[in-house]
Amino acid sequence: MKALTLALLTAATAAAAHAQTLDVFETHGNTYYAMVPTDKAQDTDYIGRAAYKFCADQNKGTCHIKIWSDSLDKPTGQPHHTRYNDNQLADYTQGPSGAAGTLFNCKLVKNASRCYQR
Repeated sequence: MKALTLALLTAATAAAAHAQTLDVFETHGNTYYAMVPTDKAQDTDYIGRAAYKFCADQNKGTCHIKIWSDSLDKPTGQPHHTRYNDNQLADYTQGPSGAAGTLFNCKLVKNASRCYQR
């Protein structure tokens, strides 16, 4: 019985550790400002899955997320101050049809294949 309990706890902990989440800290209509953990800032798959999951959970037509890495100095307002553009990791958009895409700041996310220019 102890072995079964330990196995269940281990599985639950592992599942929680692999969950993709965004820390959404500000909203402007269908645009969200979010942070990912610093250790995930280079993980394009993590960022894309976390953004997709967040938008799917919103049940809205269009969802747009501007994503940064954890920071004490968070952008605020819309439009936010231009100094934050250089530090933005990614820009995710999901349309009403469910079509989605993530563009990355390839100056910061070195392994990204889909980039935007600032």
